[in-house]
Amino acid sequence: MKHPYITKHTHSFYKPIRILLFFIPITVYLAYKLIASPNILVGQSDRLLIIPRGYTLKQVKDLLEQEGYLTSPTSFFLTAYLCRYNPKLFPGQYRFSTNMSNWEAVKTLRGGRQTPVRLTFSMAQNKLDLVEQLTKRIGVDKAALLNQLNDATQLATYGFTPENVLTMFIPDTYEVYWTITAEKLFALMLNAYQRFWNNVRLNQLRQLSLTPIEVSILASIVQSETNFQEDAAMIAGVYINRLKRNMRIGSCPTLLYSLKEQNPQVKNRVLLKDTYVDSPYNSYRKKGLPPGPITLPSKAMIDAVINYVRHDYLYFSAKEDFSGFHYFAKTYQAHIKNANKYRKALNLRKIMK
Repeated sequence: MKHPYITKHTHSFYKPIRILLFFIPITVYLAYKLIASPNILVGQSDRLLIIPRGYTLKQVKDLLEQEGYLTSPTSFFLTAYLCRYNPKLFPGQYRFSTNMSNWEAVKTLRGGRQTPVRLTFSMAQNKLDLVEQLTKRIGVDKAALLNQLNDATQLATYGFTPENVLTMFIPDTYEVYWTITAEKLFALMLNAYQRFWNNVRLNQLRQLSLTPIEVSILASIVQSETNFQEDAAMIAGVYINRLKRNMRIGSCPTLLYSLKEQNPQVKNRVLLKDTYVDSPYNSYRKKGLPPGPITLPSKAMIDAVINYVRHDYLYFSAKEDFSGFHYFAKTYQAHIKNANKYRKALNLRKIMK
């Protein structure tokens, strides 16, 4: 006998509830699979990825897919779309962790939680070379940075010129965001330069009668002569002795720099005829230091100049064993004897130019 209160309509009321209760677990499971289950770098190590400026959501999905980050590209795309992630607002470098979920990845991207770029540079022959190195690692516009380094009016406010601004860049490792602008990068390098030239170094300079820029220019020349610190301090002493006597510093690396500006194919041997080249970097014709560095000097080479060895030598020549060390001489006659040893070794090896 049917219960008097259970009617056909009662059964109709409970039927959709039972259907709903059946589908809720399935819906929750699917939502979990879509949003919260591991989908990024499953079974792989953490990795960094750069999201370029102007990328669309589809381009980000395609990039992650092509680089092997995603197990299910579709689920990532749906999660990002539902979370209203707009890549154009958040370019940069991001770290993706092993077994990361779509939700965790999108939360990182949508929050702009960038991982800083470790920006390291140690060598550069000129501004263009340095800018090429920097813009490979960060999103700074190459033309904008070059324009800033060539803007004589702006550089003058900081005490630099387009010729010597390379001395402002102290070789080191810096942490910056991929989205850093040319202006902020310049400010960062200027702050590092000011920290490097602390009171201790500035006090030492007073004995040299040289400015920080001049020391860096001289260090770039010394660095082009040797890789050995003990030799560097001796060579710096030779150049400083010449400067004090108002002599031409007569540096082959500065002459090579001027020759290579005219012809990049020039090799590393200077001939007598080359010394007549008209260039502000030809220190065989021009007195004093050149207008800018001929390479990016290291901190160690700058300190080698500051702490140069006091001596009476006015000349030096590379040793004929190609060890990288040098002979030092007080007279031109003694120097010629040393130089002839090296010249003979070059001829034996047929290094003519």
